[in-house]
Amino acid sequence: MGTERNTLVGTPVVIAPGKIFLVGEYAVLDEGAAVLAAVSRHASAQFVPGMTPMSRLVGDAVELARREIGEASSALPPGSVMVNTDDFHQGERKIGLGSSAATAVAAVGALFESAGVSVEKNRDKISSIAYAAHRAAQGGTGSGADVAAAVHGGLIKVVRRKGSEPSVESLLPPAGLHLVVFWTGQPVSTASMIEGVEKYARSDPAAYREIIAGLRDIALRFVAEVHAGRATGAVAAAGRYGKRMAVLGAAASVPIVTDAFNRASDLAKELGGIAKPSGAGGGDIGIAMFATPESSRLFARALPKPLAPLNVDLDRLGVRRRVPDEAAAEPSGFFHA
Repeated sequence: MGTERNTLVGTPVVIAPGKIFLVGEYAVLDEGAAVLAAVSRHASAQFVPGMTPMSRLVGDAVELARREIGEASSALPPGSVMVNTDDFHQGERKIGLGSSAATAVAAVGALFESAGVSVEKNRDKISSIAYAAHRAAQGGTGSGADVAAAVHGGLIKVVRRKGSEPSVESLLPPAGLHLVVFWTGQPVSTASMIEGVEKYARSDPAAYREIIAGLRDIALRFVAEVHAGRATGAVAAAGRYGKRMAVLGAAASVPIVTDAFNRASDLAKELGGIAKPSGAGGGDIGIAMFATPESSRLFARALPKPLAPLNVDLDRLGVRRRVPDEAAAEPSGFFHA
């Protein structure tokens, strides 16, 4: 989409995809599993000699990447990385598809490729560096799941144990599972939502643990249904997860499931599917799931304003060097708009 703009002739261009959560929001912050899909909205990055860092995140990512590759970086002149995130905007507004994680991953990849170090052969190193830079920029919060999606692409299960980086398992999308990503028109601060839930966890730890235990259990059920290729079971589990997110929001006095999400949920239910927040909630991005493509298309067409379907597809490849005249990927059939 926006990856062809604002790039220079010379150094390689590296792109990294955004993400959506299918399930696992909040649970993944407490050692639960999350399932995410990398989506075809990309940050594009290119090393520019003499450039100063455009943000702390980019500066940290570039510096950590230089340290990692050591002598190979000595051939590069002073400079930084230019990152384009136009793909992560709907009109003038940024949408919550993981632009900062994609920025960190693309920036590290651009430094690697410019120094002659292959992105394809060094995904684990790129993941570690981008995770560290992204986490520092977020003040030590976040699970790193969005970084994992940007690095690896596809549909993935992510688990992060305390004090460690996320572990990642690739999943095969069930043939009968169909998704619609939609935008509520209302941006939200993920950090403020997480802060509200963390405040609740401190004030009533027993009740919080009970709710999170339920979220973890449902997320694992969703993973089991995906492993088994059962689309209807995955849809049902995701619906239960959305209801449990609403319970957490009500207990924490945090508007995780808003009226907009409730309207989307009612519509999805009429069509035999479910709709829930994708991410921290409170607004921004939602996801609907169905066991037939016809229902997903009907949902996308019938969404009441200001809700709007987003045109995305599954990015199967993750971070990579952009190849000129690269053929467009075949539609996955996983997403509908």
